[in-house]
Amino acid sequence: MTAGADPAPSDPAGLRVVVIAAGSHIFQAAHVPAILATGVQVVGVFDAEPSRAAEVAAEHGWKVADTLDELLALDADAAVVCAPHPLHAELVQRCLDAQLWVLVEKPLAARLSEIDALTAAVEASGRQVAVVQQHRLRAEVVQARRRIAAGELGAVHRAVVTASYPKRASYYVDTPWRGTWQGEGGGVLLNQGLHDIDVLVHLLGRPDAVTANLRTLVQPIETEDTADVLLEWTGGATATVHITSAARLDGNRTEIFGSGGSLRLSQDGLDIRSGHGDFRDFAATAGGHFDAYEVSDWRRAVPHGGGTHAEVYSDFATAWAEDGEPLTTARAARDAVEVIAAAALSSTRRATVSLPLDPAEFDAFLDARIAASPGRRTPERTPA
Repeated sequence: MTAGADPAPSDPAGLRVVVIAAGSHIFQAAHVPAILATGVQVVGVFDAEPSRAAEVAAEHGWKVADTLDELLALDADAAVVCAPHPLHAELVQRCLDAQLWVLVEKPLAARLSEIDALTAAVEASGRQVAVVQQHRLRAEVVQARRRIAAGELGAVHRAVVTASYPKRASYYVDTPWRGTWQGEGGGVLLNQGLHDIDVLVHLLGRPDAVTANLRTLVQPIETEDTADVLLEWTGGATATVHITSAARLDGNRTEIFGSGGSLRLSQDGLDIRSGHGDFRDFAATAGGHFDAYEVSDWRRAVPHGGGTHAEVYSDFATAWAEDGEPLTTARAARDAVEVIAAAALSSTRRATVSLPLDPAEFDAFLDARIAASPGRRTPERTPA
């Protein structure tokens, strides 16, 4: 099969990929084990620092390309992009131009305008871009989505998300594009908290309004290290979200409450709690003023499992083999980024921001923040 040729259904292990930014930590720590586990074939690797690409290639017997153009000319079906996310839009577009499918680390881009442009390019190319938002594949998230869709919670009225990603200052200082408006386009929400926001909107859908307070408490960065966000849906549901890299909290969790039951996602799995009938019926029933509405004890429904890069590769390879869609397409990855962009706007304006958000409005906001900020530097552009 020539590079980018229309794939015929085949064994997903037959997928052949080239890798951009093979020297990155995320590729070596998460992608390499996934590639080895799924049998995906690496036909070439490239990194802006050639010695790093050579090191990982030597370990696995992979070919090293000296330039990005050389890499994209290799006989492959797809490209894996692990470069810093400010470079994603440019690199993904080049891969699509080379008629390749693309698997790219999150976030797809910081700007909605870039995501929209890539989505249009995907539709024009007939190929797919999959974004690594692997938490959607956790067994407990899959089960929670099924239960909500089946109406087991009744009418959802509230969600609570709490997550911490404590970091040393060196995490930002040693990679100085992080935490800057020019280099990263956001802070803890876009970098770490995107997974938590993505799971929430994957379960409940995109909200209709965002109100946020973003602030920098500890870290030596321009963007936020702590975020408190209120999300609202037109059906009446609300969610409160607290995410920080400036403290350690007692475990990350997402709790969703409905008129008929509740669920809780944590690092341990999915816990559920049922009401004795729907609360709306209880409220409308005659009885004593102080009668209790009975609920069950929490019980473990699904232990934690999955959500690995290997599952992402398997999903991507199967989509390629069947000429279908991966779980998290470019379009599907947009919602979480839109919520985060709206949170940045809301915090600056001290006002609620309605969705959908105009991409040009956020571009203007981000351009203004960049112009007003000294910044440090952006990631080096990938050589041609």
